[in-house]
Amino acid sequence: MLKRKNYWLLFAILLLSLTSLSPSMDLNQTDDPPVLNEDQSQSQSSSLRQKGEPAHLRISVSLSNKEFRELQKISGHYALSTGVTVELSNLGEAAGEDALMNELTIGNRPDIVMTEAHHIKELAQQGFLLPVDVYRSSPGGTPLPPLQPLLQWNGYVWGMPLDIDPYVFVYSLKVMGELGVEALPRTLDQWTRLLEQSFKKPNTYVLAMDAGSAYGVSAFLESVSSSLYPGSRDALDWIGQARSSIYLTDGQDDSVWNMLREGKIAAAVLPLSEWQESGGGDLAAEAPWLGDAVGEETLYSRTFSLSAQTRSPKAAADWLSYITSARSQLDWLAGTGRLPAAEEAYRGGLPGGDSLPFDAGSLLMGGGGLAGEPQADWSEITSAAGLLLTGKLDAAGYIKALSYSPEEEDNGL
Repeated sequence: MLKRKNYWLLFAILLLSLTSLSPSMDLNQTDDPPVLNEDQSQSQSSSLRQKGEPAHLRISVSLSNKEFRELQKISGHYALSTGVTVELSNLGEAAGEDALMNELTIGNRPDIVMTEAHHIKELAQQGFLLPVDVYRSSPGGTPLPPLQPLLQWNGYVWGMPLDIDPYVFVYSLKVMGELGVEALPRTLDQWTRLLEQSFKKPNTYVLAMDAGSAYGVSAFLESVSSSLYPGSRDALDWIGQARSSIYLTDGQDDSVWNMLREGKIAAAVLPLSEWQESGGGDLAAEAPWLGDAVGEETLYSRTFSLSAQTRSPKAAADWLSYITSARSQLDWLAGTGRLPAAEEAYRGGLPGGDSLPFDAGSLLMGGGGLAGEPQADWSEITSAAGLLLTGKLDAAGYIKALSYSPEEEDNGL
C-alpha cells in the first residue's frame, strides 16, 4: 500500500512539473472549426491560430498587375481598420488550375485562394476548402442569383465571388449585313443560314471560340434556348456539322479582332472585359441569354474561398466579407472596370450600366442555369467541350461524358 501511494505522489509531481514548463499555453483556440466531412478533416492538417496570437492572413490570387494593385489598396483599408496583417501573393493573370493546386498542396498553403466559381464544388468535395458561412461574422455582399448554385454544396457556402465577366457574342454589323443576316442568330435555323452564307465566302468562319473553355459551347447553346446540360441534341449535332467553320483559339489569340473586322469571322464568343478593353468601336456585343434568365454557365467569376489549411478561418472570412461588400465591389468596379458579383451593387443602378450590351438588371434574375445536374465536374465539362469542338466527340459522346458517374464504372456499366 505504501509503494502505491509513492507512485501517486511521483505522478502528481510530474504533472506539476509539466504544467510549470508551459504556463502560457491555452488549449482554447480562437477559431473553432465546424463539423467537417472526412475529406476536410484530413486536409486541415495545420494547427489553428492560438488564443491571443495576432492574425496574419496569406492570400493567393491570380490578377493582372493593375488589378493586383487595386486589391492591395482595398485590402490595405481593411488591415488599417482591423490590425490584421495581410500578405497578398499574385500568381499572375495567366495562372491556371495547376498553379492553384500547387498552392493548396505543396506551395505556400494560403488562408484564402482565388479560383473560378465553377471549380468551387469540385475543390470542396476534394477537401481543399472550408465553408465560408460557418465563420462569417458579417455577411458581406449577396452573390448574384445565377452564381449562388455554383457556391453551394452539402448545405454550406464555399466561396464569395469578387467579380464576374460574362461571355458575349462579338460581331460586326457590317459583316453580318454582307452575309445577308440582319441580326445575331437566335435559332438553329438562323445559325444554319449564317453558316451557309459563310460557306459562300472563302476563308470565312461562322464562329470563333476558345477550345480550352466550355464558355463558347455554353454561349452557343444558350443562344438557341438550350442549357449546357443535358444540351439540345440538335444543337450539339449542329456544332459537329459546323466544325470546319468554327475558328478555335487558345484564349490568347489577338488575331480574332482583326478577323472579325475583316469579315473572316462572323461572330466570336469572348469575355465582356476583352470587348470593353478593345473599345468596342465598330464591333457590337450581345449577351447569349434570352429574356431575363441568365445561365450561370456563361458567367465567368473569380471567387475567393477559405483554404482547409488556414490557421485563422474567422479572420479570413471577415476579410472576405469586407472585400466583397457592396462598397468594396463598387471600388473594384471603379478601379478595374470589372463587374461586381454582389447584387447590392445593381439594386440602385450600376454605375456605367447603360454602356453594357445587356440589361444589368438581368443579372439579378436566376433560373437560366443547368436544366439538369451533370455527374461530371467543371474540368470534365471543359474537356468534353474541347473534344466536341475538335471532333473527338460527337453529340452522343458529349452527353455521355457529362453523364459519367464513377459508380457506373465500378459496376461495370
